[in-house]
Amino acid sequence: MRDTSAPSFPQGETIRELVLTGFTHDGRCVARREGEAVVFVRGGLPGQRVLARLDSENPKKGGRFLEADLVSVLDSVPDDMGGERPAPCPHAAECGGCPWQTMPYAGQLVWKERLLTDALARIGRLRIPTPLFRPIIPSVKEWGYRNKMEFAFAPDVEKGIVLGLRRRNSRDVVEVPSCMLAAPRMMRAYDALREATRSSGLKAWDGKQGLLRHAVLREAGELLLVELICAPATEEEQTGVRLIGEKLLSSGLADGFVHSERRARADIAYGERTLHRAGKTFLTETLNLPHDNTLRLRLGHDSFFQVNTDTAARLYGEALLMALEFSVGMEDSSPQLHKKNNLHTCWDVYCGVGGLALTMAPYFDRVLGLESVAPAVELARKNANELTHVRFECADAARLGEYFRRFGTPDLLVCDPPRAGMDEKTTQAILRARPEHLILVSCNPATLARDLARLNEGGAYDIQVIRPVDMFPQTPHVECIVSLRAGGI
Repeated sequence: MRDTSAPSFPQGETIRELVLTGFTHDGRCVARREGEAVVFVRGGLPGQRVLARLDSENPKKGGRFLEADLVSVLDSVPDDMGGERPAPCPHAAECGGCPWQTMPYAGQLVWKERLLTDALARIGRLRIPTPLFRPIIPSVKEWGYRNKMEFAFAPDVEKGIVLGLRRRNSRDVVEVPSCMLAAPRMMRAYDALREATRSSGLKAWDGKQGLLRHAVLREAGELLLVELICAPATEEEQTGVRLIGEKLLSSGLADGFVHSERRARADIAYGERTLHRAGKTFLTETLNLPHDNTLRLRLGHDSFFQVNTDTAARLYGEALLMALEFSVGMEDSSPQLHKKNNLHTCWDVYCGVGGLALTMAPYFDRVLGLESVAPAVELARKNANELTHVRFECADAARLGEYFRRFGTPDLLVCDPPRAGMDEKTTQAILRARPEHLILVSCNPATLARDLARLNEGGAYDIQVIRPVDMFPQTPHVECIVSLRAGGI
């Protein structure tokens, strides 16, 4: 038991004692009391008895639930429900980056499987037999697994500038010098960057004015890259940003530095224009794949890539296994049997820098990757390393139907869409062309459920295998790979 007495609260606030019973698909906790509206609580773990502050005493218009913020934990999770552990990170009480770190890792894996199956049943209305689910692939590392960290700047009355992660259930920024998600070198660079920006005289963005908006740190191999994402800058401010980069490079804490500009007000750590580069601004990720294959991917400062490199190799390997199982079965898994054996064409839609396409490339006669971001396509072509049977083109996924008409239907179609899921035009094009085998990768169980429901409607596609992958320990996020076969084949 943590708190035996309830604290006092400002007059007018509605505080309710609740027992948390489960999770929603987005990681909020659920509390139910007979005869009352369901409460979705931001924070906490199933099994806890808590005090929560309601946003309102009445359900939202047209809704049947209330929303609340966790105030304090009265009783911890019972041992027969998995128990709890002390939060390893010193920033746990404030930072919102790792809401599950007091849950033992084995329990996290169980809940991620449950969140996935619940989303498929509730959102997709899919009745999937249990044997089609394979156990979740755990992360190779529970801590220190991130190859990329996105930090935010904010003005501060005392310090001038703070650099860190968002406070739990808030847009405020918390400094996190001891963050346990990143490797030690990345956090040393974070410390140096925080001090350099604080002493630079530059102002932090406050949502309307200021310069410094985000800092993105990426690490691969032995190289570390720092990107400062800023509002439009004067010449004097641009000089100040370059001086920060020079300090980091000369100290050896960073190998590359990029100054990017962001004009849009949306609070996203992505620059629309690159203003300055210094040092080594390209990184190479190395993934160890099945059958002793090694995949090396060249990345730019703004390239999309999975943040958990070692587990990304497991994800790519699982997708490859599903492709090989479909073609020749599981009787013989030797690479000699699979390579170029009845595997003719593979297309990778939303291919990014070519990770999944190049994972499949040794086993197919022809591989095509489609990606709407031109710089990613250029990197994918370089990553192909002169493989003559692999081609990458710059095209939006919504144009997939056009490619089917031009080139026919591939034996295997791989889709790894963004969090919003597949565009409806893309889904309809797939349903019209009906590739025999489809592998779908998703980082969002809700949109995955929607997309699978569309593909499954009328028996167009039958789900063969579903396997979750934990790319994001200490959080409710879960990746998933699904293998589908065209119905009636």
